[in-house]
Amino acid sequence: MTRKIILFVLLVVTSFGYEAIAQDTATRDFKSKAKADKWEVGLHLGHALITGDVDWKSNFGVGLFARKSLDHIFSIRVDVGYTRFKGEEEENTREVDAARYNFASNWLPEYKSSLIGGDVTLLASLNQFKFAKKRKMNPYLFAGAGAASAKATAIEGDREFDVIEDIGYDDEWSFSPYITGGAGLGFRLNDRISLTIEHKMIRVLGRGNDLMDAVEWNGTVNDRVITASEDLAHYTNLRLGIALGKKGNVEPLWWSDNPLDLISEDIAELKARPILDLSDDDEDGVINMLDQEPDTEKGYAVDTRGVALDSDGDGIVDGKDTEPYSPIGYEIDAKGVAQVPQPNILNEADVNKIVDAKIALIDLSAGQARADWFLPMIHYDLDKYSIKNSEYGKLHQVAQVMKAHPELNVVATGYTDRLSGNCYNDVLSYNRANSAIDYMVSKYGIDRSRFVLNWGGENNTLISTNSGNIMNRRVEFTVSEGQSEMGRPDCGVGNAGSGGSGTKYSGNKEAGY
Repeated sequence: MTRKIILFVLLVVTSFGYEAIAQDTATRDFKSKAKADKWEVGLHLGHALITGDVDWKSNFGVGLFARKSLDHIFSIRVDVGYTRFKGEEEENTREVDAARYNFASNWLPEYKSSLIGGDVTLLASLNQFKFAKKRKMNPYLFAGAGAASAKATAIEGDREFDVIEDIGYDDEWSFSPYITGGAGLGFRLNDRISLTIEHKMIRVLGRGNDLMDAVEWNGTVNDRVITASEDLAHYTNLRLGIALGKKGNVEPLWWSDNPLDLISEDIAELKARPILDLSDDDEDGVINMLDQEPDTEKGYAVDTRGVALDSDGDGIVDGKDTEPYSPIGYEIDAKGVAQVPQPNILNEADVNKIVDAKIALIDLSAGQARADWFLPMIHYDLDKYSIKNSEYGKLHQVAQVMKAHPELNVVATGYTDRLSGNCYNDVLSYNRANSAIDYMVSKYGIDRSRFVLNWGGENNTLISTNSGNIMNRRVEFTVSEGQSEMGRPDCGVGNAGSGGSGTKYSGNKEAGY
């Protein structure tokens, strides 16, 4: 009962906003395709009578109507029609002045009257209070107002008396406003056609309120015949309506699904949902309701589904895999370790043996010019004269040649790039040649006298550029042809570069350093 009350309150509060609700339901799979501006047109035909102080006789009414939906509950309708009424006054309410109107003393006035006009009414559909997927009936209430041309005639035998012209009322009421109301019940025959039975009541306003039966109040005023009650017109009719619009999208909103059906469906869906259970039996951080592997061994890492991780995809979960990130493409053992073949790695001794073997193949016959021998050069980091690890192999090759030929002397010439001043570069190139000679003397036991130290500074660059370049930072080795050793440059620089003691250069070439 409480649920029904709540839903009824929601319906009343939101009834004027159904247009917005109907538009919003498109995103929620609301199946109704009806639009709020659908029209229904048709005709009506029925039985008409007047109640009050009269005995009525059956008569008829006929007309046309057009109805437009405003939302799922309310719609507006325009009626035009013609309605006829007839009957006679009740016997116990008559006092007839036969002398004035020349009526028989026992005459009961008869009447006939009509209304030609139209009205506008507001209809409220009651079937939207019921939650149903397909609506076959449409009960409704309505109220409104209109205006009509009215005519009332009193009858005695073959004589008829217009109540205005003949009987002599001095204020005309033939065109009168009226109010109307009633109820109806529509039946949906198909998506386009409906049949409705309706009872409509009409109360004429003003003087015509009690003149629809051609006679006014009870009593005597200026010798006029007067009746006791006001007149109320009734029209019970059948209405045949045809909905306008394209096929498949014609039904007005009073036939379509109620947006509040969505509320009922949501409530039912919520009630049908399982109770949230936060249990996690295997304690892997994924609750049982979502866990696809509810019996994971404790301590094992899992993914968002609760399945134990196998990071390398080798079929052994990480918790049991000795090598959880094995390289792809290799067979694994029972512990998940990839069987990667060991590479053939050369150590320094192996490299030296290969170099020695190459040197042994050199033909040192007397006719060969030793000055043309190729000896490797070594390179240095920027502003350094310490030997790089990558250059030791080259020095090893030079040393092996000198050890194999004790009669051979070698010239070591140092060079720099052009980043610093001339004097600084001369000292740095000297330091580089000296560091190479000192290494081979200490490492391989070659006599210092077999080396000739030369320096060239920034002259004789291999790559012509003023920027730093490792190819220009070098020491070249050549077979001596009697060159003299050059002494340390004496140009005012204490030391140049790092790799030994002394002052490090700073500044730029354009400043004169």
